Amino acid sequence: MTTATRKARTTKSGDSDQSTDPRLDPAELVHYSPEQVAKTWLPFTARTLRDKANARLIPHSQAGGRISFRLAHIREIAAMYEVRPLSERSS
Repeated sequence: MTTATRKARTTKSGDSDQSTDPRLDPAELVHYSPEQVAKTWLPFTARTLRDKANARLIPHSQAGGRISFRLAHIREIAAMYEVRPLSERSS
C-alpha cells in the first residue's frame, strides 16, 4: 500500500500557504461582532455597522449568517473615512 504526501502550496513569491505560515498573526483571523467593533475601534454604533454592512457599503464577513469584522476590515473601514488636506489633492 502506498501513501501520497502533499506538498505545501506555494505562492508566486515561493512562500508556503499562509495557513501554515508561522509569521501569520492569529489575531488577523479573529472575527469581531459589530458590538465589539463599535465599543473598541470605530466611532459607529453596532446598528450603523450592521446597516452599512447589509447595504454593502463597508467590508465585512458573513460567516455563519452573522455579520462580523476581521482586523483587515476594521482597518479598511477606518481608512475609508480619512480626510486628506487640500494641499495633498491633485488639481
